[in-house]
Amino acid sequence: MITGRNLFLRFSPLLEGCAKVIGLLPRCIRILLLQMFRNTRGKLGIAIRYILVKTLAKSCGRNVSIKQYVFLENIHNISFGNNVSVHPFCYLEGAGGIEIRDDVSLAHNTSILSVNHTWCESEIPIKYNHIDYNSTVICNDVWVGCGCRIMAGVTINTRSIIAAGAVVTKDVEPHTIVGGVPAEIIKRI
Repeated sequence: MITGRNLFLRFSPLLEGCAKVIGLLPRCIRILLLQMFRNTRGKLGIAIRYILVKTLAKSCGRNVSIKQYVFLENIHNISFGNNVSVHPFCYLEGAGGIEIRDDVSLAHNTSILSVNHTWCESEIPIKYNHIDYNSTVICNDVWVGCGCRIMAGVTINTRSIIAAGAVVTKDVEPHTIVGGVPAEIIKRI
């Protein structure tokens, strides 16, 4: 059976060459192309998105799989390590910086934020208040279950699992499973 990793290894010279050529296009055109190919299915869609993300992200490692309908806002502040998979309907807001390291899987419908609204100025609506920018980091060997929310400024440490539906509001210790709203340690692994 040919895995996605094996396919990537087989075609990586072609993908890297295409990324160099596509990288010559103006940034606005590449962003438009990424939006246009957001819903392209199958391995071709993954390849097209990889090529575009490679040219748009702050950094992009090898074997990065961006599935259909993923929204990558402020992609220039998002870093992807090696062997990363981002499944359908994920939303990453990179304005404050997002770093996703090696061997990370983000299940469908997960959101990762790096910005937060403040509410200190009571004379104006909250939506117009100052925005805080806080980098979010997902370390090596992390699995994020479906429907999770990772809030701005959080670090998820190595070899951790975020249970489905969790809302992570504070750093996650290494070698733990966390879950709930807000997420708490369920088990040490």
